[in-house]
Amino acid sequence: MFDAVASLIDSRQVMSFEGQAAMELEFLAHGANTTEAYELSFDDRRRDRILLDWEPIIRGILNDIELNLRKEIIAAKFHNTLSESITSVAGMIKIDKVVLTGGCFQNKYLTELTIDKLRQNGFDVFWHRHIPPNDGGVCLGQAVAAGMKMKE
Repeated sequence: MFDAVASLIDSRQVMSFEGQAAMELEFLAHGANTTEAYELSFDDRRRDRILLDWEPIIRGILNDIELNLRKEIIAAKFHNTLSESITSVAGMIKIDKVVLTGGCFQNKYLTELTIDKLRQNGFDVFWHRHIPPNDGGVCLGQAVAAGMKMKE
């Protein structure tokens, strides 16, 4: 989605490395000052999982492009929407602890916003502080698992 949004707002059409478009969206979002988000909609036809419907979000982005809204605002609204969706899903599944991990949580804007939003809604939040949330953390986990297996 980060790549798609970057392309839609004409921020990045061709990438030289993985995550480039996402990084540029993050930098754009830092240049905005808005708490606005796009409309969230969840597909409730499936009872065994929660599915975020991306159509209203993409329609909102396309509408903002047509209105010539600044790229920074659109990028921030996109990040704000992701944070809102994480908080909404956590509330729907009635948990009290949330772990934020994976490559998208290298994004400082998204991580800090989501931590704040989750805490404001009463969740205990855990995130990477010493080990990277991307492949570096996966490698460490694999090394620990191998070490435990060898110990057996």
